[in-house]
Amino acid sequence: MEENEKVNEQNEQNTQQVNNDGELKKQAAETLKATKEQMKNINFKEEAEKGKGLIRKLATKPLETIKEVVEDNKNQFYKTALVIMIVWAALILIKRIIDFIIHDYYEFQILATIKAVLTPILEILAMAIIIHVLNKDNNQPLTKSITAVSIAKMPLVISAVLGYLTYISSNITYITSPIASLLSVISTVLMFFVVKESFKEEENEKALKMFIKVEVIYYIVAFAFSFLGIYL
Repeated sequence: MEENEKVNEQNEQNTQQVNNDGELKKQAAETLKATKEQMKNINFKEEAEKGKGLIRKLATKPLETIKEVVEDNKNQFYKTALVIMIVWAALILIKRIIDFIIHDYYEFQILATIKAVLTPILEILAMAIIIHVLNKDNNQPLTKSITAVSIAKMPLVISAVLGYLTYISSNITYITSPIASLLSVISTVLMFFVVKESFKEEENEKALKMFIKVEVIYYIVAFAFSFLGIYL
């Protein structure tokens, strides 16, 4: 009897795993389709204005802003999320090109550059997929997780922009370095809000435990990517 129960339990687990894999593939296909549709008619000027508005709202009402993004069922922020990823990747690419031009010692390697450009995109996707998989009970589309994570990463994009100031003077790092550290902390706090709102956790203690779980899994994934020369 006990052996039969174990077999039944194992069968249920296998069935659940198959269902989860199928759902993830379905979400990935829907996300790809939604991304293609949104990319067709992106107005960068309009999205830039929307991004500025988001930055102001994040600065004044971060929790309310993240909640608004997470609870948005119309995908009205998804284009902005795509622009954030594009801009972040572009900033890395341009910086590598500038380094190659102005520094004699710098060697431009195509494969390393491709990996560097893909890094911020993979960073956002990895975190979004982890949240989506762990948050299966709330049945939210993957695009919503990608949007929320992208917006939480906006401070890091600002930090990447500040990195260009070093071309004016290397001494400016005394100013930009602490600002970059602060922006990194802000991004982490925003990610906590994303997890809290995505999992609909009312209690901060439970939200913190879930946030730690998400971060641990993320760093395991990041460690695996490091073997490919991609450092998230």
